[in-house]
Amino acid sequence: MPSKPLSGKRLVLLGAGVIAVLALGIFLAFAFIGRKQLVRASFLSEGRRRLGDFGEGLAHCAVTAGLPPSSPLVPAEFDQLKGPGYQSTPQDWAAEAFRCAHFAPTDATSHFQIGWKRHDAESGEVQAFGDVDQDGRVDTRMTAPVKCTFKEPSVIEKCGIGPVQEEAIGAVER
Repeated sequence: MPSKPLSGKRLVLLGAGVIAVLALGIFLAFAFIGRKQLVRASFLSEGRRRLGDFGEGLAHCAVTAGLPPSSPLVPAEFDQLKGPGYQSTPQDWAAEAFRCAHFAPTDATSHFQIGWKRHDAESGEVQAFGDVDQDGRVDTRMTAPVKCTFKEPSVIEKCGIGPVQEEAIGAVER
């Protein structure tokens, strides 16, 4: 039995159906990939913002009080960042570096460990370690230098924070 040729109306409906199925497939693929990329971008933005805020606070603090000693990382254990992130408490930010910088972000969960590493009287770096792909391992390291210049041997003239450097790697030494 010979097949009937498709009429114009049937051809349009068939074409519309094929296009709808393809569009739905593309939409679902982008929705899945896009969500992961959006979460990743959001976490990276959080790390940059917190690192910048902490570094600026340390630079301001250093002009009057000098660069503080190195701080511990907050949270103390990286695995505390799992799941929805870490909700810090005021006690987490008790180290001198955090107090001097007026840095105690207890208002939102964190997806990064944050800390300060002093190199000498003139310099150090703020550090952030994150898990932006949410697999439970450190995969991102961010640092920003804080440098001071002296006008006299014990009088700081100015301090500032340098650009944030990012390293996306499989395993980071802390």
